[in-house]
Amino acid sequence: MSTTGAPIEQEASSQEATPEPASSVWRWWKSLASEDRAGRAELRRCGTVGDVAFTASYHRLLQWLGSRLGEGDARRVAVAAAVLAHVEKEPRERTSLASQMARPKGDAQGAAVSDARFRHLLRNEEPDDMLRELVRAVRQLDRSASVDRLFIDVVRWDERTRSRWARDYYEALPSKKKA
Repeated sequence: MSTTGAPIEQEASSQEATPEPASSVWRWWKSLASEDRAGRAELRRCGTVGDVAFTASYHRLLQWLGSRLGEGDARRVAVAAAVLAHVEKEPRERTSLASQMARPKGDAQGAAVSDARFRHLLRNEEPDDMLRELVRAVRQLDRSASVDRLFIDVVRWDERTRSRWARDYYEALPSKKKA
């Protein structure tokens, strides 16, 4: 059964006293950098969703998220957990990872992530492939990503999210100067 992450979406918009998923994820990510450095290193070494499932840090994130997960979301949360372990800082602007990928890196002229690699990422639906491609993208972006946005996008990885990423990427591409 396919899931679109609707339970997380619904929970994120509710006004209940429990913390929203994004704040839980952000706190979990911050704890990886301070209290759980061994857990962070363990997640960074994970090459598959199956590897992630055997880590304590992933299960701690699941506990923090609690009942917000819909059926099938746990695999995407595993992808997000492993990718977020590679994130060391957040960008000044809270933009999608797709927007960051389109921006030039340093003095370069073109996008930080090539158009071909970006399109390959958008076509990925298999969790292990997504994990590999997203880790590669985060590394290319100097390990910078908006933690909460990346988490929500990975968990909700569907046609709508991919379409928004395509729009974000192509709108953020540097315009080519005419000679």
